[in-house]
Amino acid sequence: MAPMKKILFSLLIFSFAIGCSAPIQERILGIWERTSTCTPEGQCQDAVAGKASKLTLLRPGLAIYENPEDSEKQRKIEYELFEKNTKSNSPELLFRFLNLGFQIRYIILKADRDKLELFNPDLNNTEIYKKVGVVAE
Repeated sequence: MAPMKKILFSLLIFSFAIGCSAPIQERILGIWERTSTCTPEGQCQDAVAGKASKLTLLRPGLAIYENPEDSEKQRKIEYELFEKNTKSNSPELLFRFLNLGFQIRYIILKADRDKLELFNPDLNNTEIYKKVGVVAE
C-alpha cells in the first residue's frame, strides 16, 4: 500500500507544479532582446552587441519592434496569440506590420520567465530572445 501512496503523492505534486505555471499570455509579456538566430541544423548566428533587435510585447495585442538597422528604428505592430487549434498544434504568435502590409507567423517553442524561442516556418529558423525588462501594467 505504501508504494501506491507514493505514486499518488508524486502525481499530486506533479499536477500542482504544472498548474502553477503562469499562462502563456503572461509569460510572453515583457521586453525581449534577440540573442541569436538558428537554422534547423543547429547553426546559430549570435546578435552583435548593441545591434540586437528588441521586441516589446504589451497588452492587449500591441507590440513594439526595435531594429537598430531599420531607418525608422521602432515600429508599432499588432500581435495575436493563438493557443489552440493551430496548424502546428503548438501556441503561435501572428505579428501584423500594418503600415508595411505584411504579417509574420511564429510557433512558440519555449516561453518561460527569461527565455523565448520562436520558430519562423516561412524562413525555417528559430529566433532566441532573452528577457531584458518587464512592462508596466
